Amino acid sequence: MTHATALATVPAGEIVSSAQFGSGSAVQTLAGSVSAFFALAEFDRRRGVATYALRVVNRTSCAVICRTWVVTRSGDALLAYPALFEVAPLSSGATRVPLWLRDFGSFDRAITEVVGDGVRCIVEAPAPARRNRKGVYGAAASIAAAALIFSAGAVALIHATMPRISAFAVPPEAIAGTTVRAEYDAAGAGKLSYSVIAPDGRRVQGGSLGNFSGSIPVAIASSNDPGAYTLRMTITGPLGAATETRVLNTIAAKIPAAAQIDSIAVTPAVAKPGETVAVDYAAAGDSGYVRLQGTDGTIWQQRPFSHAGHTAFVIPPLKSLGEMRVVLHVTKGRTAAESMAGLAVLADQDSAIGASSPIAGDDNPASSGAANADENGTFEVLTPNVQSGGSIRVRIISPRSGMRVALTDLQSHEISGVDIGPETSAVSLRAPVVTEATRYTVVASFTDGFGQESVVAPVTISP
Repeated sequence: MTHATALATVPAGEIVSSAQFGSGSAVQTLAGSVSAFFALAEFDRRRGVATYALRVVNRTSCAVICRTWVVTRSGDALLAYPALFEVAPLSSGATRVPLWLRDFGSFDRAITEVVGDGVRCIVEAPAPARRNRKGVYGAAASIAAAALIFSAGAVALIHATMPRISAFAVPPEAIAGTTVRAEYDAAGAGKLSYSVIAPDGRRVQGGSLGNFSGSIPVAIASSNDPGAYTLRMTITGPLGAATETRVLNTIAAKIPAAAQIDSIAVTPAVAKPGETVAVDYAAAGDSGYVRLQGTDGTIWQQRPFSHAGHTAFVIPPLKSLGEMRVVLHVTKGRTAAESMAGLAVLADQDSAIGASSPIAGDDNPASSGAANADENGTFEVLTPNVQSGGSIRVRIISPRSGMRVALTDLQSHEISGVDIGPETSAVSLRAPVVTEATRYTVVASFTDGFGQESVVAPVTISP
């Protein structure tokens, strides 16, 4: 049966002596620190009620919740108290937790778990000492009683000198690069020592302990990878040895950086068709692209993202004054960033005659004036308007090394594609089934002296 008596929080202003708290733990997080102290305060043998005292200091900006458990001699953990104790952010609190021993078949120790946002630590306190039953003997059994008293004294002496570790409290988790404290309490005749083993098996800390009660600062090395430290405490004496082992899991302190664009600039900001413009940018990312595109979304040229932060485009022939955009898109892990710069294009009637379509990837389109509207010097889309489910015919003008021609949607997802050999002169791509007129892009990608290049041309799929 579990008793539902409410936790009695210590009223404001009442001072609780820290001497009554025999076991403590502290954990440091990026948001602050949390300290917890837990001990057996009193034991009413007549009622069979053990009262434990708990004090928590919360120096984080989030509330923490405390739950009390009982660990049986078989190692099972049972929730000992139905009520939760909450400590508000940037405050401290204390309470008393009564436990009825008859509710548990066996009682090894009591533990309190303190959890919050990024915080989890455990403190423990021993079970109440059991009183030896005394028998009443008559005068005729006085010799046996004396022998019993002598034997009990010998047992008490052996018990007092038997090596044992009453408490060894270690936070279950810690952030790499911080220092935590391991609280301990030991008794008996012998030499007390401890060791700290790093995740790679190296002994990074340890030695003999002069005091049988106290705390040990444990420094966790900085790391970007999670790991597990093993803390072991041993007391060795003439009557044997006792060992306790705890595992401290570490959490990587470094948060992976996200994709970021600091700047992008186009020089000159006003250009004529056939003129080369320089694009300088500063960005953090693993991959991405730089595109020259029209205000209608047409992609004229594309270059892969480079950490050098520089690329160049040739302005395509336009029939009238217009605007273009240079779009920078970078990705890093699961994050992405995008920015753009505007560009004004002055009409050049001589270069615009008979040319009004993308010429992406070809920095020297000398023959564009003689080509039709869909030709870009690398390939030509022979069927710029295709019925749903039909074939898109593409003529290869200039085969390139490692060339692949593919149909993609406006999010650059490949719908269909084919690898091009040096002798290939034409290919067909299967158009997807659509219910309304949809714009797609034919992309030819290949490798040249500047790296991976892409040349694109639009195509419209009609239902």
